[in-house]
Amino acid sequence: MKEIFDRYSGGSNIIVLVLDFETLDCEEAIATNITRSGCRIRDTSHSEKNKLIGLRLSGLDKMIKGKIRDILDDDVRVSFLFEDDTKREKRKEKRRTVSIAASVLPGHGMPPVSCQIVDASLSGCRFFCNQIDQLPDTIALRIPGMDLPVGGSIVWRANGYAGVKMNWQFSGKTEFMAAKTIRPPSLAEKAGANGSRKKALVKQPHIIPAR
Repeated sequence: MKEIFDRYSGGSNIIVLVLDFETLDCEEAIATNITRSGCRIRDTSHSEKNKLIGLRLSGLDKMIKGKIRDILDDDVRVSFLFEDDTKREKRKEKRRTVSIAASVLPGHGMPPVSCQIVDASLSGCRFFCNQIDQLPDTIALRIPGMDLPVGGSIVWRANGYAGVKMNWQFSGKTEFMAAKTIRPPSLAEKAGANGSRKKALVKQPHIIPAR
């Protein structure tokens, strides 16, 4: 079976989910020119050079970490940062103030608990919850725009607040190269399903397994 970049290379327009790690904002955009090392993204609000983002492509079980390298007229150029590369880029994390209504999934048969995420970064976030003392150390967060919860570990809690280390699952280069392609929805098919070329969230294979 062809490798994933063989199916997606060239001028194909692929619907992807783009995640901003610093704000936990998740949006739908269009990826094209996908190669072994990167791609271009159109229709995205993320246009900050050197910004780290997460990309979810159909055919992969994990998210790809990417970095915006260039801002072009109609799109941005993104380089893939694979987890198994021997040389890893070091970058000081930004912690952004946010206000996101989310849900904590405690597991163990416990029902979801509402929370408010108040700041976020690549490695974790901080949220407020009225039932903070009743939550286990290992949880999952259901964040708007993401179709599956994100696993996390509570590392501290005080006065209704908790600090959470996010357990993001990123693809390595070996996984990316060996991924079996899943035919992505075309723009025409999406337009036909909606009666117009309006974007709609497409169910994707899971990439962020809860722990």
